[in-house]
Amino acid sequence: MSDTLYTPGIGNSPFGNLNTNPQGSFYGLESEYSPAELNLIQKDIKRIIFDAAPAQFDSLKVAFSKPFIDKNLDEFEYLEHSFGRSPLVAAANTAAQAATPGAHVTQTLTITAGSVNYVSPDLIIVYPDGITHGVIASVTGTSIVVNSLTNEGLPAVTTGDVFAIQSTLRSDGMDYFSTYQRTETITRYNYIQFMLRAQRWTSIELQKFINAGTTNYLEVNKAEKLKQLRVDVFNSYWNGKRGEFTMSNGYVAKAMGGVLPTMLAAGSANPSTTLAGLQATFETTAFQTNFKSDGGTRFVYGTDEILNEFSKIYKQPGLRYEPNNELANLKLGMIKLGTMNFVLVPCELWREESCFDSTWARRIIVLDQETVNPVKMRGIPAMNMGQTDDLSKGVNRDYIDYWNTAQFSIEFNNPLASFSMNIL
Repeated sequence: MSDTLYTPGIGNSPFGNLNTNPQGSFYGLESEYSPAELNLIQKDIKRIIFDAAPAQFDSLKVAFSKPFIDKNLDEFEYLEHSFGRSPLVAAANTAAQAATPGAHVTQTLTITAGSVNYVSPDLIIVYPDGITHGVIASVTGTSIVVNSLTNEGLPAVTTGDVFAIQSTLRSDGMDYFSTYQRTETITRYNYIQFMLRAQRWTSIELQKFINAGTTNYLEVNKAEKLKQLRVDVFNSYWNGKRGEFTMSNGYVAKAMGGVLPTMLAAGSANPSTTLAGLQATFETTAFQTNFKSDGGTRFVYGTDEILNEFSKIYKQPGLRYEPNNELANLKLGMIKLGTMNFVLVPCELWREESCFDSTWARRIIVLDQETVNPVKMRGIPAMNMGQTDDLSKGVNRDYIDYWNTAQFSIEFNNPLASFSMNIL
C-alpha cells in the first residue's frame, strides 16, 4: 500500500483536527460534519474514577468507637432495671377532706392498676398541689387509704392526678416491716443480621481488564462493593426492623432491630414540630429525657440542613467536642443546654432515597450513645472478604466470585433516654 496524496483543504481536510478523533468519540455523535475516528490514537480517559456518592459515615464512626460485644448466638437478650419507683396515678375523682384541729383525717383514693405494684403502707406521698402530704395507711386492691398530717386536711383529687412518692416512714418500736420491694427488670432482645455482597468475573473477562483496562475500574469496583456493604450496615443500624424474613428459594434469615424502630417500640419521645418551634420542642424534650449525670453528652443526628438550623439557634460555631478517644478526629460541633451537652453529627445519607424514605431528611435523633453497643457473633469477623476458587485451583468453575460479608446488631439499653423529632 502506498502513501496517500492529498491537497490540504480547510483545516487541513481531509485530515486535520476535525477528523482526528479516537474510536468511540462523543464528539463524533454531536458534530454535524461526520468527523472521522481513528484507531491510531487513544481516548483520553482519566485513570481515576471519581466517587460522586455521599461519603458521610460519621455516625458509624461514633458507633464503632466502642468495641464490639461478642455474643455466642445470633439471638441475644439483655436486662435493664428501672429507676425503682413510679408515681401513683388517680383513677377516680375523690372529694376533699377538711382539716380537724388536733386530729388527722382520712381519704380513700382509687389508683390505676399500673400503680398498685408501686405502693405499700407507710409511704409518704405528695399530692399534685406540691404542698399536701399524706401517708398510706392501707392498700386494698386499687383502693388506698391516706392519713393526713395532724391538723391538716386533704384536697380533692381528679382522675389522672399524679402523686409523687416522697419516702418510707418508720416509727420507734414497730414490730413489723411494711415496705418490701424487689428490683424489676426489663428484658430486651435483638438478632444479629448477616449481610453479603458479591461480584462475579469470568476468567478471560477479568484478564482483559487486567491487561488492557483504561481506568482503575477493578479497584473502584471492589471498593464500591465494600462501601455498599457499609451502607447496608448504616441503614440497618438506624432503621432495621427486628424480625424474620423468608428469602428467595425458601431460605429464612433474622433481621436486626435498629435505633429508631427500637426507640419507637420502647415508647421513646417522638414529637413533631415546625422549624419555628424547633428550639422549644427540642429543649422541652431534652430536659424530659435527661437521665444522664451533670455534664453528660448526647449526640444529635440529622442532615446538614437540619443541623444548620441548630447552629443558627445556638450560635456556638467555635465550640468543639473533644473526647479523649478517636472521636476527636471527627471535629464535631457541640452545643450546651443547662448541664447537658449535645454533639451534632451529620447523617447526609438520610437524604438518599435509595436508603431511607423521605421523612428521614427532616428528622433528628438524639441518642445517648453510651447506651448503644455494637454487637457481633463470637468467632466470626464483623466484616470479612474473600474469593472463590476457579479452574486454576482445580475446580470446574471458570469464574471467580469476590465476596464481602458483614454481621451486625446493637444492644440498646434504656431507649427512653433518647428521642427523635420530625421537622414538618
